[in-house]
Amino acid sequence: MDRDQLEQNIELLGKVIALAFKVGVLTGGAVLLFYCLRIDHFPSSVSVGDGLLFILVAVAFSGIYLFLTVCLTSLGLVLRPLWHFLQWLFITMLKLREKLLNKKSEYEPFNVRKAGYEGAVFAIFGAVFIFVFGLTDKTAVATLLFSAWGCALLWSRRQELADKVRDLEGEDEASKQEKARLRNHQSILLAVIFFIPLLVGGISGKLVDGAMRLVGARAESAIVHVKEPYKTYASLHGLPGKESHFGEDYQALENVVVLFNGFGRDVVLEGTDVDGKRVQLIVPSDHAHIIERQPGGQIKLEK
Repeated sequence: MDRDQLEQNIELLGKVIALAFKVGVLTGGAVLLFYCLRIDHFPSSVSVGDGLLFILVAVAFSGIYLFLTVCLTSLGLVLRPLWHFLQWLFITMLKLREKLLNKKSEYEPFNVRKAGYEGAVFAIFGAVFIFVFGLTDKTAVATLLFSAWGCALLWSRRQELADKVRDLEGEDEASKQEKARLRNHQSILLAVIFFIPLLVGGISGKLVDGAMRLVGARAESAIVHVKEPYKTYASLHGLPGKESHFGEDYQALENVVVLFNGFGRDVVLEGTDVDGKRVQLIVPSDHAHIIERQPGGQIKLEK
């Protein structure tokens, strides 16, 4: 490789890294904005250095969501016999309706392709995802199963287009244009597949919560030691506290959900008051010590 080619490759690599950084900040910012709307809090005093945290949020969310999409698509392919049985049942009822009303109905049957052996592994994870989400939201089971069917159906259609591309052996201009058209349709189908679980599954909030937990910005159950005057504010809002080993100026709040930590200068806490209502408390990060219990009984201390 000559020097000019090497310089061009280095310049291209720099542009790719710069573009990836911008996309990461944009995606992380969008996820963070959605999360802030959910918890009704927007961080203040956000620094330029928080852009790295945006990228971490984007990577965490994208990783979780991509894995979920692959698992749901695989589950939809594995459930091919179920979809085809339901289709047969629907067609049977449609024919019965045609006989009763003497009116012909138009219906184009769909086809879901068979799953490969590798898809069965991801399908197991897909079933686990649906089970876990269904524990807290029964409607998520139906919406996620519908998402699995939709993803499998579109993936099957995409594979049919791929077969057509391979069958086009000609190198003339018409064949090249047809290949380009089919490949564009494949890309569109892939993009739609990617967004189906997010738009139809009804679990976008849970996925964002998971991404925030993964980067350490959220904790579901923690002990937070708050310093005066926020110790008094917590008591005034009915949040029960206990004696803190950090000193008399502190109070320990147990089983608190840390909604927001690490962006800006504030920590957002949510606890349950004496009446069982959820109460949100915003504390400057230098007035709070967060102790998060880890799996296996380990304890993680955060400033």
